[in-house]
Amino acid sequence: MESPIRQLQERKQELLAHFVESDEPDFLATHTYLLDDYFRESFARSAVGPRMGMEKNPYAIIALGGYGRKEQCLHSDVDVLLLFKKKIPDEAAALVQEIFYPLWDAGLEVSYATRSLKECLSLASHDFEVLTSLADARFLCGISSLCSDLMEEMRSKILRKRAKEFIQWLRERNEGRHTRFGDSTNLLEPNVKEGQGGLRDYHAMLWLGWAKYQIKEPRD
Repeated sequence: MESPIRQLQERKQELLAHFVESDEPDFLATHTYLLDDYFRESFARSAVGPRMGMEKNPYAIIALGGYGRKEQCLHSDVDVLLLFKKKIPDEAAALVQEIFYPLWDAGLEVSYATRSLKECLSLASHDFEVLTSLADARFLCGISSLCSDLMEEMRSKILRKRAKEFIQWLRERNEGRHTRFGDSTNLLEPNVKEGQGGLRDYHAMLWLGWAKYQIKEPRD
């Protein structure tokens, strides 16, 4: 049986071949699902996971950022959270090595954090950059209710009290970025990521919808 990382590499090559042939209209989502399969298969085969006492201290692997939004670009960082309901156990480091290290060895850029639920909420309440990252959280494997608990507690303990403050922070952040990168109109090489009307503005609208209307999906 092939290893999860080998399966991922082969499927990515197939995906790229289809893309070159203009036969892959939903490249980002498909690439995302390949990574999802890697994490779930690695988790299912884990030798460390079963020894960590999931019933006493539930944990989950959660996608964040563009990966959480199912918009994983080919060379972008893979943002992942290893979340524990209680204190982080010593075995967590071995689980990280087992699941994340093969991705680094294969040349992928992986940005991960290992945190307890309490730590996540504390960081998000003091740093809105962390809050925006967690806003895009999407469950991958482990205990799904833990991801739901994270989203619900962020809403009840942070957004319910500080939604206006968060929205004002988003506004000021966008205005500062627009000042730095300017308007993209009539530019031969506009900054489609940071410039006015670019990708970051789209992300800001998603976060605004999440904070004000509890909307997570663009189609909503």
